[in-house]
Amino acid sequence: MSKALRTMAATLLIAGLSACGSEQDPPAQDAEQSDLSRDYAALVGEWRLVDVHQPGVSAMSEEQADSWLGARLRISDDWIALGEHYCESLTHIGEVLPVNQVRDDFNLQEGDLEPLAGREQVARHRLECEEGGWPTLGGTLLLLSDSRALAPWDGVMFELARDHGFRATGTEPAWNLAITEEGMRLSVPFDDRDVRTELPEPEAGSREGSRVYHATTEGNYLRVVITPEACRDSMSGAPFETSVRVTRDGEVFEGCGGAMPTLAP
Repeated sequence: MSKALRTMAATLLIAGLSACGSEQDPPAQDAEQSDLSRDYAALVGEWRLVDVHQPGVSAMSEEQADSWLGARLRISDDWIALGEHYCESLTHIGEVLPVNQVRDDFNLQEGDLEPLAGREQVARHRLECEEGGWPTLGGTLLLLSDSRALAPWDGVMFELARDHGFRATGTEPAWNLAITEEGMRLSVPFDDRDVRTELPEPEAGSREGSRVYHATTEGNYLRVVITPEACRDSMSGAPFETSVRVTRDGEVFEGCGGAMPTLAP
């Protein structure tokens, strides 16, 4: 083979390898978009409202919108719940749409809504309650990724982040429990006692599938038993995935919690 032909062959080989490399290394944004799903299962979990966007005219004031920060939208295989509102007869429609279509649907211009910047697609999920309509936010969810979503309502775009922690609550007296990577926290507003501990290693409980967390700190002993059985809030009737029993220095609190936690130190 002549030197010219050898040079040409080498050039073509390098060009071919470069083309293959570009196909195998897609942009990071494309990888993110591939996580989008139109399936209902992509929504299941607990979502916390972390930010508020008001890109246009809104029925809410800024103060009213901000008051929703920290609220939790809970979605299980069978129901959806937000505060005292819940629905157990859902219909779901999910579709992956071009982001420009979503902007058009909400009368937005490019740049009006920062969470949409740089995206090509959004998974839109519509949840309808057959029991008479869903009266609050969460009826439409725009899934941006596995862990981020937008919930449009009354002209406001509420930003949600998936919460991997565990929350439980009860009444008479009112109490709430949080288990996160940082540790456990039991708050009982009635007696103004706030108990915080590091995250202990969970143990198997006496009932099948149950988990036990216990720790001693600041002179307080805290024991939490979480059982995977359906539970209802005693005031609103809202459904929960687990039953929870908390013992604080011999005082017992019973209530309901989210899905079984998987957290461990």
